[in-house]
Amino acid sequence: MRDVYIGPLSKESFRVHAVRALLDWCEDEGYTPYVAVSVDDSCVVPREYVNSDNTIVLCVSTLATRDFELDKDGMRFKTRFGEAVCAIDIPLCRIAAVFPKENPDLVSYFPVTTTPEPKKTKPENDIPVFTKL
Repeated sequence: MRDVYIGPLSKESFRVHAVRALLDWCEDEGYTPYVAVSVDDSCVVPREYVNSDNTIVLCVSTLATRDFELDKDGMRFKTRFGEAVCAIDIPLCRIAAVFPKENPDLVSYFPVTTTPEPKKTKPENDIPVFTKL
């Protein structure tokens, strides 16, 4: 099987701009933007709504979300599931697709990659302790 060229979509710095542009385009055209997410342990989503193939589809329209943030680290917002308000946090590398609900033929797919381990940083007050021998 031939490799599929994914070029800039594999670059995290590009992906955030592509996702933002697609979400904005959907809203500008009067569509309702949705994202398909490949869920792993790094995703904060209500697990009871995750499909058996470890995916979840979320409405991310401005009317359905609150405190929406999208940056190089991921997508974060609050939304309702039934009567409960849930905080959602999805690493950008786990977003598999963006599409308008009204026309799924306009889906834009993204390569899903493993979530990188968070960089371990020293606490600011990490002062070496010297002992007298």
